[in-house]
Amino acid sequence: MTAYAEVDAWTSQGVQVVRISGEVDLTNAIEVRDSISHVASADATVIVVDLSETTYLDSSGIAMLFRLAERIGQRRQELRIVVPANSPLRAALELTDLPQTIPVQHTLE
Repeated sequence: MTAYAEVDAWTSQGVQVVRISGEVDLTNAIEVRDSISHVASADATVIVVDLSETTYLDSSGIAMLFRLAERIGQRRQELRIVVPANSPLRAALELTDLPQTIPVQHTLE
């Protein structure tokens, strides 16, 4: 995908899961968003972006998640985010009030 991030997708129990591994920053946030949009099934009612293996997410990555939620919402789909409780990303997401816009869960289950 990019030098810093990989995007993988699969369906689990009727839910589209998209895992981002690596780093998301200004250099690749748009490409990551477009990759997620490309692999996300139009038939899925719920799309889960799994950030469990994301090691870095800057403000452009957070903005990308807000834009992605807007784009997915226009397709009448729901976006959810997975961030482990002990992840350093969690504090950044909470500072931006992202959990008030996009549901954030600790695990895929």
